[in-house]
Amino acid sequence: MAGRWNDNGFNAPTDGANSWVSGSSANQSPRKVLSVAQLSFSNHGISGTSTAPNINVPPVTCFEPVQKAEPDVDRVAKHIQSIWATWKQSKVLTDTLRSFFKFSPNPYASLLQLINVISEDRLKGKANTMSLSITEEFYKWIKCNESEYEHFLTDELKIRAFKMVLEKKISLNTMNTIVKIYKCNTHLDYMEELIRESIKQKKFKEACYASMCLNIQDRFTVEDFLLPLFFMNLVCVTEEFLVTSKFQQTALVKYLDDLLVENDDCLYYLANRLNVTQSNNNFSNKNQIKTNLTRIMKKYNISNELAPNITRQKKKGALVYLFRRYQSGATGIHAWREMALESIGDDETMMLEVVKMLENFGDIQECIYFAQLFAIDPSLLPPTIQQELLFCENASAGIDRPIPTEEYNTTEYHDLTLPDKQIHIIDCASKFNEFLDKINIELFDAHLDILGLDCEWKPEFTSDKSDLASIQLATIDSVYIFHLPQLQPAENYRLHWQEFSMNIFCNINILKLGFEWKGDASMIRSSLPIDNIQLHGPGFIDIKLLWKELETKWNFQLPFQNPNEDTPYNSLSDLVKLCFGRPLNKTEQFSNWEKIPLRSNQIKYAALDAYCLLEIYNLFKTMCKTCNIPFNEICQKISNNDHPDMTKPKPKHKKHKYKVPKTNMKTYSPHTHVSSVKHFKLLVPYTLEKLAERLRKCGIDTSIVERSKINDCHYIINLIKTKNLHFIAFGYAFSKVAEELHAGQCYCVQNHNLDDQVQEVLNFFKIVVKKEDLNSRCQICNSDSYEIVSSLVMKKIYDAVKLIQNQKAVRYRPPSIDEDFEDNDYYEDEDDSEDEGTSAPINAKCLTNNSFNSSKPDDPHSKLISGYTDGNSMIDVKPLSADMFNDQNRVFYICNSCGSVRWDNLQWESALGSSLGMKF
Repeated sequence: MAGRWNDNGFNAPTDGANSWVSGSSANQSPRKVLSVAQLSFSNHGISGTSTAPNINVPPVTCFEPVQKAEPDVDRVAKHIQSIWATWKQSKVLTDTLRSFFKFSPNPYASLLQLINVISEDRLKGKANTMSLSITEEFYKWIKCNESEYEHFLTDELKIRAFKMVLEKKISLNTMNTIVKIYKCNTHLDYMEELIRESIKQKKFKEACYASMCLNIQDRFTVEDFLLPLFFMNLVCVTEEFLVTSKFQQTALVKYLDDLLVENDDCLYYLANRLNVTQSNNNFSNKNQIKTNLTRIMKKYNISNELAPNITRQKKKGALVYLFRRYQSGATGIHAWREMALESIGDDETMMLEVVKMLENFGDIQECIYFAQLFAIDPSLLPPTIQQELLFCENASAGIDRPIPTEEYNTTEYHDLTLPDKQIHIIDCASKFNEFLDKINIELFDAHLDILGLDCEWKPEFTSDKSDLASIQLATIDSVYIFHLPQLQPAENYRLHWQEFSMNIFCNINILKLGFEWKGDASMIRSSLPIDNIQLHGPGFIDIKLLWKELETKWNFQLPFQNPNEDTPYNSLSDLVKLCFGRPLNKTEQFSNWEKIPLRSNQIKYAALDAYCLLEIYNLFKTMCKTCNIPFNEICQKISNNDHPDMTKPKPKHKKHKYKVPKTNMKTYSPHTHVSSVKHFKLLVPYTLEKLAERLRKCGIDTSIVERSKINDCHYIINLIKTKNLHFIAFGYAFSKVAEELHAGQCYCVQNHNLDDQVQEVLNFFKIVVKKEDLNSRCQICNSDSYEIVSSLVMKKIYDAVKLIQNQKAVRYRPPSIDEDFEDNDYYEDEDDSEDEGTSAPINAKCLTNNSFNSSKPDDPHSKLISGYTDGNSMIDVKPLSADMFNDQNRVFYICNSCGSVRWDNLQWESALGSSLGMKF
């Protein structure tokens, strides 16, 4: 109910008129605060009323006008400040403000007056928090009542409001809300003039914020307020501004880049021209211009083409660094020339700069080589080079001259022991397929349980980021180098990389060795077309961390380590030298790894970097065994603790030379009808054995393709068509079979997590799993035939099987020293002992008469108590122990097909059902 003014006073509305609010702490007494609707304004003073005795009420102002009039905003502001001091943003404040707005003659004008008073009361570090709350409350209120008050919003009020935001020191959020309330964007040209007037008054921060609120950043130049803000050390304001305008980002980059070719005192003259006092020591010389420019280009992903001067300077610095490495022998001549040509590109200015640089370093031969290679006009070259060129027979003589040898370098390096034919370059689809086929057959064998992993990429000398160029995978007898620039486009190899990841990265049974693996893992994660790759934790060991652990905590001394010297933990080459006496040859480290094809020296370097990890690991293992150091426990500790940073990585706005597509393939399901687990029979390769076990837990008939048949597509397709199966696989194995099957008959697994894989399959085939389906199939043999026995019966079965095993142990005991090892009867019995229960039990007759078989002839469990199932398979009691039968309520499930035993199904069903969304 709206209030009204009369001669007797103000009739306040019932809503929010009396607000009881608790204090800010438990010890504070409740206060009764009157809203502005209950306050009356007077020119004579302040009077307050209270409806409850002994209640502390903040001072209030009384309204006593006969008609609507502009209230005394100073007194209202004090009342609001008292509320804010106690409760900050609260319902009391909201009700008070809305009442004030509702009963003001012109709410727009009243808000300006209120903000004008409140904004003067600024707390250090919390500027305009109260002003922001007031303006936001007004914005919410006016949106609901805009039609009623829109005639109050005049052009004069809009200009007043915008002038206020330019004059008052208020935050960007508050300013933005005021601009929206007063619709200042309806007079952009006039508002622009007001901003320019503020610039003349050196209110650069306010002008910057105002342009952002009106979204007219592009109307201003870099010199208007961006550069003054740099000089005033208000870089945070420039960051807020730049993030809103791509135009201003590129304009600032170009401007700063042009300053790099000016005189050293260019910033001093610029500050004088802009009439700005230099208060920022971080923006006073050309080196600091470089720093700021590099940061801006990196943050906003600005192309190097927009800043040719700083790009040229960075390249020149990189070339100086590379040439010094070449002169010292740390980089080979091929690598030096490759990277020089890569950095120079088509820049004619850089061509001449490189020749002059080489002349200054005194390498005349390289100077002539590049001068002739680039066909530089001799008149532009230094006089000494011109003179040398006179001795050349023709322009190509310098290029064709033999490459300088490195005979001065007599250092002996650690060599790769593998022959060249054991190094395989994976650079096309056919070779990738051959690798996957070989891995599916050989890599999972017991002797192939450890791999060395390493990566290479082109050195980064400018703001452009390099992509991963190669992945090296080393086994004990082979090295595989995956050259990514030749495996493009990445989308064509998505299934290959997915199978590679699941077979290697996600396989915890294979130990992956790396050195400073975190950096390599980051490059793999950002470059391969696979999401959520598992590259840390169990199955991964960083050799550098293992080395440090053994050295610091176990006093581990390597064969060529001097105990009197501090051990450097710097590089893989250092570690190889301490292990084998000779370091690695790193002359190919700084080379162009994206070049197609790779040179032979690059190939050997990459192969050795991965293979030496295996050599180091085996040396560590042997030495620890000799010194009685628990090597396996230490490796497990390193593996479990090798976790990446848990913080979410920042998005990298980098321009990839080889675009990596998104990998979450949303597979369309042609299945439209919901089905039960009885209607589907699935087939999976042995590489998805864990998924098969989980699907069997769900009650789904799931067969597994054995290892020897995994690459026989015709066998798999014939099996699917003959038995009406549905195929589930991933990667290359999936693509080979999917070509021959119709849509909906096969599915490609996308995720690495087992629970996610199960959910994928159920969603694709529209399979509904019920509680009665859980654990209805054997996880081992896929049979759905079970015998359910009590704890008492299981105890008898357990004793019977143990008796059988003891009798076999006596019958087939190993011969003693005095016995003849060539006894044929002994070896015949040994072969018989490997029988898996497919024939009738040899001692069943004996067991029917022993004390354990106390059941009656018509006992349904009489066969089981003999120790065998109806399928004549011996019951597997290995997982059981005698104390498990003490619980009389425990129930056991015996598979009639394979004899496996499980128990306590309720717990497993609850866990599995929860993962499927069932409630227990």
